[in-house]
Parts: sequence; C-alpha cells; structure tokens
Amino acid sequence: QWKQLENLYFREKKFAVEVHDPRRISVSRRTFGQSGLVVQTWYANTSLIKSIWVMAISQHQFYLDRKQSKAKIPSARSLDDIAMDLTEMGTPKVSKLVTLEAKNQLIMASNGSLISSGSQDSEVSEEQKKEKIMELKKKEKLLQEKLLQKVEELKKICLREAELTGKMPKEYPLSAGEEPPQVRRRVGTAFKLDDNLLPSEEDPALQDLESNFIIQQKLMEAAKKLASEPDLCKNVKKKRKQEYADAVKKLQEIENSINEYRIKCGKKPTQKSTLALPGKHENSP
Repeated sequence: QWKQLENLYFREKKFAVEVHDPRRISVSRRTFGQSGLVVQTWYANTSLIKSIWVMAISQHQFYLDRKQSKAKIPSARSLDDIAMDLTEMGTPKVSKLVTLEAKNQLIMASNGSLISSGSQDSEVSEEQKKEKIMELKKKEKLLQEKLLQKVEELKKICLREAELTGKMPKEYPLSAGEEPPQVRRRVGTAFKLDDNLLPSEEDPALQDLESNFIIQQKLMEAAKKLASEPDLCKNVKKKRKQEYADAVKKLQEIENSINEYRIKCGKKPTQKSTLALPGKHENSP
C-alpha cells in the first residue's frame, strides 16, 4: 500500500521500492537502523529503469493528491467527476515531474530517489528526526573540538613567530576583550665582526690564525648566550651546553696553534686565552 512506502529509487540498471512492513524484520542499509523495511528490486536497461521510476513517482504523487482531495470533499462523488479529476490532475503531474527531473540537481542521469524528487511523502518520522538531530549534534561537537585544537595550534605558531621577530602577528586569535600576551624576543645568534678587531700581521699565515681566533671567539659567545637561555627543556639545554663546551675547546686549540707558530717564528706567545676563555665551571657541559 502507498501508505507503507518508504522510498522509490533507481541506480544505473536497478529500480527498487522500499516499503515498511511491521510483520517482517530485515537488515536495512538505510540510516537510522529502521526495522521492518522490505526492499523489492527489478533490473533492466538504464533508460527503461529511469522511465519506470518517473512513472512510479507520478503514481505516488497522484495518490497523495487524491488523499488530500478526499479530506476536503465530504460527500461522495460520481465516476464522471472522478474521471474529470484524473484528466485534470494526472496529466499535468506527469509532465511536471518529468520537467522536475531535469531541474532538480539531486537527480543525476543514473541516480534518483523519492526523497530527491521533492515528493510530499519525503517526511521522516519523529523518531528518525530525533536520531538525525542527535547525530548532527554529535558532529557539531566534534567539529567544535577540532576547531579549538586548531586555534591552539595557531596560537603556538604565532607565539613562536613573536619570539623570533619580537612582534605578535595579527593572526593571533583573541577572545572578546582579551589582550595579546607579552612575548620576550629570543636571544639571537647573529653577530658582526668589527673591522678594527681584525689583526694586521705582516705574516699572512699568522694573520689567518688570528682571524680564526676572533671568529671562533664570537661563535663561543653566541653559544654561551644560547646555553644560558631560560625555559629550555632538558635535552635542548644539555645539547646547547655541549655545543658551548665544544666552541670553548676549539678556541683553545686555535690559541695553542697561534702560540706554536709565534714561538716557531721567534715571537712571544700571546695571552688571549686568559681573556677570551670562561672559567672552568662554565666549560663543563
């Protein structure tokens, strides 16, 4: 019976009718887990299947219109009146639904259903509506949680940028009335050598050694700043201390090479290490 109809649809070469039969319980592939849903299926070529589907939709629409008309007409009607209504109501509906098929974007060339055709019988039960609302609320909650997670990630990225540039980016998400956090710029490792610091030895080899000493001294100072930076995790702090110790060791090696070369050339050794190198407590990793 039409009142038991759940859906009419076609897929490629398949036409199916879904009806609700409380006497039968079957496993349905539809959402909401409805019981008592029986599916009747027929197969033919695509054009025939599509034509059958259009005619079935038209028949169902006619049933709905007749049902509505009966509710409005209290008295019994003659066969002539019914035949007149069939002529006036049936024919326009068929052409209307055929044109609707081309207009409705939900109905594809090889895919259509009763619900996508815009039929008046596409309403779902109250129980199905409640289940659908619960499902949508659950999806909404998941999306909100994901949004909060992405906002936190954006905040961390903006904070990292502010630490490097010293300025909070405008993309930092702020709540109503919230002030942007104060961020201290990280200690940089960039440095510039003063031309006056470079030695002017006549011996090119000694001059290269002296230049290497000054450059390594700057590298050691930069490593020291990085190692003394606060709020570092244990692994990073340990690594930076080791890099600082390696820089100190290399500076001492350059100093030794300079003194060996100066003694070889008959010159006095320098005392640069006493000024450049840190104490023993700073040298340990």
